[in-house]
Amino acid sequence: MDINAGDRPLGAEVRGLDLSRGIDDGTFAALKALFDRNGMIYLRGQSLAPEQLVAFTARFGKPDRHVRQEFALPGHPEIHLISNVKENERSIGSAYAGDDWHTDLCFMQHPARYTFLHAIEVPMKDGRVLGDTHFASTAHAYDALDAETRGWLDRQRGVFQYHRAQERKRAQRAKDHARPPLTAAQKAATPDLSHDAVITHPETGRRCIYVNRTYTFSFEGLSEEDSAPLLRRLHEHVTREEAVYVHRWQAGDLVMWDNYSTQHMAVGDYALPLRRLMHRTAICGTEAFGAKLLPQS
Repeated sequence: MDINAGDRPLGAEVRGLDLSRGIDDGTFAALKALFDRNGMIYLRGQSLAPEQLVAFTARFGKPDRHVRQEFALPGHPEIHLISNVKENERSIGSAYAGDDWHTDLCFMQHPARYTFLHAIEVPMKDGRVLGDTHFASTAHAYDALDAETRGWLDRQRGVFQYHRAQERKRAQRAKDHARPPLTAAQKAATPDLSHDAVITHPETGRRCIYVNRTYTFSFEGLSEEDSAPLLRRLHEHVTREEAVYVHRWQAGDLVMWDNYSTQHMAVGDYALPLRRLMHRTAICGTEAFGAKLLPQS
């Protein structure tokens, strides 16, 4: 296993492994240790059938089934399709998913632990791949805060609202990739809640900022108006250019990230007939980070 760590706080490339052939327990342990330390790693040239992707994911914990099961790969409920492809005018996957900074499933009572994204098709124009994904380390961002801000943030809780975020996305995509509204069951599974604004990583012990631009609407106990400049300052700090790794996709890439210690954003600079198709899996988290249900609107 050869590692190219790069020059950013996260984004290490792992070379020399063919996951379709399987890896032994010792190699897996070394890979997971690197993953936990770095927060985001990737392997290129991986040819993984859906069942192989699910099996590899399951070595890290219990695979998650995304609340949006209408975008699951048929026959594989653990695989969520990230895609702008349409069949009979219906979007087969979540189009332009994650197109602003966020952490996956942070709005759940037990947020997702890890996410895996396997590139099946990537959009290309004039010889250049489109649809980059940006990653930032929230552990590195916390360490870089001044002591006064860290002390204040340690005492805060973020308010997460999946329904509002989804309605905003529906309005943005109504023209070309209309999303159906959430069902009653999907709304019941994703109530408004609050989490600690700073969490402790269970493997490394590092403190990590846990508010983001997509799903955090305020700090608990503060109005949205008063929270907005504070959240904006944190978002700008987490995503400052020198701290961000930009992944330029190739078909066959497997990118893995730790949702406890990173944020990411997908760039939606492409449209049909340029096609993008990704297979996404995730691991259920076990930590609740002080999750508290809020009055539901």
